[in-house]
Amino acid sequence: MPNSTAATAPLAARPPGELYLLDPELLADPAGGYGRVREQGPVVRAWLTDTQPVWLVTRYDDVREGLRDGRFVSSPDAIEDHSGEDPRRALVDMLNLPEEVQKYFLVSALDTDPPAHTRTRGAVNRAFGARRMQALRPRVEQITADLLDDLRQRSADGVLELVDGFAYPLAVTVVCELAGVPEQDRAVFRRWGDDILVMEPERLRESSPAVVETVLRLLDERRREPADDLLSTLAAARQDEKFRLTEEEAVAMVLNVVMAGYDNTAQLIVNSLAALLTHPDQLKLLQSDPELLPGAVNEFIRWCGPDIMVRMRIAAEDLDFHGTAVRKGDCVQFVLVSANRDPRRYPDPDRLDITRRPFDGTEGHIGFGHGIHYCVGAALSRLQCEIALHTLLERHPGLRLAEGASMSRTVLLDGPALPAQPRALSGDE
Repeated sequence: MPNSTAATAPLAARPPGELYLLDPELLADPAGGYGRVREQGPVVRAWLTDTQPVWLVTRYDDVREGLRDGRFVSSPDAIEDHSGEDPRRALVDMLNLPEEVQKYFLVSALDTDPPAHTRTRGAVNRAFGARRMQALRPRVEQITADLLDDLRQRSADGVLELVDGFAYPLAVTVVCELAGVPEQDRAVFRRWGDDILVMEPERLRESSPAVVETVLRLLDERRREPADDLLSTLAAARQDEKFRLTEEEAVAMVLNVVMAGYDNTAQLIVNSLAALLTHPDQLKLLQSDPELLPGAVNEFIRWCGPDIMVRMRIAAEDLDFHGTAVRKGDCVQFVLVSANRDPRRYPDPDRLDITRRPFDGTEGHIGFGHGIHYCVGAALSRLQCEIALHTLLERHPGLRLAEGASMSRTVLLDGPALPAQPRALSGDE
């Protein structure tokens, strides 16, 4: 019998004991926590906030199916006769954004459906084409080399700080150069991104208007003086017959690309390094055969990718999804971290194996999502991770993780007196 309890049932508040997506224990171990949810059933009820219920879909095949299913939409605007509140409003309200900037956070390609999605995605796709990514490779390699040179020169007792000193500066520099954000404006984006990550409402009330004002100014500059960058592409799209963007859509696209481009990529690099350094057998294997690196990066995305889930979807009609009655207007979260460790899909899924290869021609994971909302910057993120790992391990082949080092804030050391035996220490955060 289908589960007939609708996620939007009129409950005053989250019942005691029901799963809460902001539970600190769940946030601390999403792979384990959502893995346990995955084994409870194909569709499980949880709570996005204390008043907003949501259905969780956690199994690999079900997540892929749901992300291709047009009955799950990104915006209530795509739902016929929808008259209720926008369920995404709860997420925006959590950010405590000033009213004048809220409009920029609900109109991006991530939150729209065809035909609007086709138009907004088309405007940005050309900036992330395969040819453009390959053309970027030498520049990414140069930025990577320069950062490591600088770290070595500034190191005290051989200390190389590879989170705030390497992974984040690399990702920020690359995505800002692609976007066309001048160096003097990059701190505004970094501050805003940090405020979102730590969910600091008071700080966001200051940093959000600042970053929006910066993007508006840069778009205006590119309209007057175009360059070969994303900002110029989006500025020109205001007059594009096929992929015309509104000013709000152009701003939202810049914010999404820069935010995802630097934080997700930096976290992927950090997580991949931590995975290798806590699995010395895999590190040794990769060092013995560098040709394994592209496949290894896909395994890192599967095993420790930075995204827990995709943006929330909304049921556009009543439907039965794997035995659960999902009502029109219900919120649904498709969970990537559990799908990528689903034993129904992967043999021994919790084991890191850089030789793991897909059997069906896919990437071997859904860490970048699936369907029409597949991450537009996936190729750039993968490219940076490959170059970062290759260059770092080539220069510091004895790199190892310090006792007590964090998976999320990792400081790695390379002792100049013993270059074949680098050391590592945990970070201060």
